[in-house]
Amino acid sequence: MKLTAGGRRLAAAALVQSLGIGLFMASSMAYFTRQVDLSANQVGSGLALAGVVALGTSLLGGALADRYGARRVLAAVYVGRGVCCAAYVFVTDFWQFMAVTLCAVACDRAGPPVLQALVAAALPERQERTRLLAVVNVVRNCGLGAGAMAAGVALASDTQAAYRVTLVAIGLAFLSGAVLVLRVPELAAPTAGPAPEGAAEQQVKSRVLPDARYLTLTGLNFLLFFFDTMLLVAMPVWILEHTDAPRATVSVLFALNTVLVVALQIPVSRLATGQRRTTRMLTWTGAVLAVSSLCFAASGSVAGGPAVAWLAAAVVTLSLAEVIANSAVWDLSIALAPEEQRGRYLSVFNLSVAGQRVLGPVLVTGLLLGSGSLGWVVAATVLVVAGVAAERVARAAGERIRVEVPVDA
Repeated sequence: MKLTAGGRRLAAAALVQSLGIGLFMASSMAYFTRQVDLSANQVGSGLALAGVVALGTSLLGGALADRYGARRVLAAVYVGRGVCCAAYVFVTDFWQFMAVTLCAVACDRAGPPVLQALVAAALPERQERTRLLAVVNVVRNCGLGAGAMAAGVALASDTQAAYRVTLVAIGLAFLSGAVLVLRVPELAAPTAGPAPEGAAEQQVKSRVLPDARYLTLTGLNFLLFFFDTMLLVAMPVWILEHTDAPRATVSVLFALNTVLVVALQIPVSRLATGQRRTTRMLTWTGAVLAVSSLCFAASGSVAGGPAVAWLAAAVVTLSLAEVIANSAVWDLSIALAPEEQRGRYLSVFNLSVAGQRVLGPVLVTGLLLGSGSLGWVVAATVLVVAGVAAERVARAAGERIRVEVPVDA
C-alpha cells in the first residue's frame, strides 16, 4: 500500500511510540518492584484504579479534538505520555506512583480515538483511512515486540541507572512521535475562536452524546471486542487450569497471534469496501469468534496433541476475528460519526474497547472459565447474536446518514 506523506508520518509516529510502550511494558514491573520497592499488588491495583478513572477522562480527548484539531491534541497526548514516563524516574512511593500513573493512563486512553480523528481529517477517502489504520496497527505490533526485546538490556543489568535510562528513552520516543504527528496535514482543522453568527443555537441543539444507533453499536462492540480478553486472559488461564497442554503452549500461541495479525491485518482491511460489505464484516466477526470459542471448549475434553491442535485452531480463528473486527469498526466508527463531532463520537465508541479491558477479565474469570466448556458454548451463542445485531444497527445508521448527508460508499 502506497501511503501519503502524512500517512508515512503517522505510521512512523506509531512505530516510535510503540517501541516506547514495548520497552515500558517489559521493564516497568521490574523497575517498580525492585528499584522503587513497590509490591506487585500495589502496582497491579494502581494500574487497575487508573484504568477505571481514565474511562471518564478519555472522553475529554475527543471533545478537545473537535475544538482544537486532532493533530494538536494527539501531539499533546504523546507529549503527556513522554513526560509521565520521565516522571517515573523521580517516583519514590506508592502515592507518587499513583499520581503519575493516573496521568499516564488518561493520556493512553485518550490517544486511540484522537488518532482515528486525525486519520479521518488527513485522508478524505474512506478506504484509505481503513488501510492506513491497518498499517498503523501492524507497525504498532512490530514496535511492541521490538521494544519488549530491547528492554532485555535493562532487565539483564537490573540496576537503577539502567531502568532510569530506559524510562528517559521511552519519554524521548513519545516526544519524537509528537513531532512527527505535528507534521501531518489536516484537511480542515477546527479553530478555538468564537463561533460564527447563528452557530450558537446549532451548538445548543447538538447532542451531548452520540445518537441511539451509534451508542447501540458501541455497546455491541463491547461484546465483539471480546477477542482481546479471550487472548490475554481466557487463553492462558484455560490452558493452564483446564487442559493438559504444555505450559509453553501459552507463549507459542501468543506469538502465533502476533504473526497472524501482522500478516493478515492489511490484506483483510481491503475487504472493508462499501457500507454493505463493511457492515457484513461485523456478522463475520461474531461467527468467527464463536468458532474460536467452540475450539477452546473442545480443547478441554481431549488430551495431548489433539488438545494443542484445538487450541491452535482457536487462536487462528480468534486472530482472524481480530483483524476482521478491526477493519470493520475502524471504518464504521468514523463513517457513522458526524464530521463536526467526530472526536466526541470516536471517544464514546472507544469506551467499548476500554470497558472491555476493565470489565472483560472479571467476566472471563467470574463467569466463562468458572462454567468450563459450557461457558464457551454460551459465549459462542452470545457472540453470534452480537455480530448479527451489530450489522443490522450499523446498516440502519448508514441508511439514515445516507438520507441526511451522503456517505462515501
